[in-house]
Amino acid sequence: MQGIGNDYIFIDNMEGKNNIKKIKPFVRAICQRHYGVGADGVILLQKSKAADVKIKIYNSDASLANMCGNASRCVAYYIHKKIGKDVVKIQTQNRTITCKMMSTFKDGAIVSVDMGSAFLDKILIVQFEEKEFTLNVVDIGNRHCVIFVDNFNFNVRKFCKYIQNLPIFDDGINVELVQVKKDHIKVKVYERGSGFTLACGSGACACAFVCYLKSYTQNYVNVKLDGGELNIECKEHIIMTGECRYVYDGVWYEY
Repeated sequence: MQGIGNDYIFIDNMEGKNNIKKIKPFVRAICQRHYGVGADGVILLQKSKAADVKIKIYNSDASLANMCGNASRCVAYYIHKKIGKDVVKIQTQNRTITCKMMSTFKDGAIVSVDMGSAFLDKILIVQFEEKEFTLNVVDIGNRHCVIFVDNFNFNVRKFCKYIQNLPIFDDGINVELVQVKKDHIKVKVYERGSGFTLACGSGACACAFVCYLKSYTQNYVNVKLDGGELNIECKEHIIMTGECRYVYDGVWYEY
């Protein structure tokens, strides 16, 4: 399934029938786009006592992630199709989020997600190629480094890798570059463990949150990413609304 181009392989292990003994080599192999299936990561669905489903999130390099907004919309749609619920509770690594089906269509849905609260952890100033940048570090269940730029006409890959590898981010960090427009914001995403992706739901929420804190936008903003658009509302909790789609399913044979 994919949420505005952020694609994940979902494995339903809620009944304990899809146990994977060596999960990290499996994730790295299946996520390769040329030699495997290809994905930004793997989402393992497990039974939960506290919610409708528990998810374990693996980036494409097999590192663990605490939160994934785009994958959460897909999980909610999958559970909706499986048991018919319009409101789905998902247990992540460090919080339980609530998803609501806003509308459904052939092989997809518009889903609203209560992502929980966010906070601005710290603000840092760095120099890169003789230019100064302000880093806004946000925690929304996972950490994001939100950086405002005038344009994307520079070596964004080199810059994002430089930010991600700063010693202060000892476990890496998701990096978002943000352009503020009149009626929306544009965001480029460089994810921890996956590199450039077409979208990041929690990253879009982090960007909208910082924009609202700095009064760059109102509390409701349209976020345009390379894979599509999300609508984010900043209240006591962050509410994210966007599309998700089923792509295909199949069987992976391990040799």
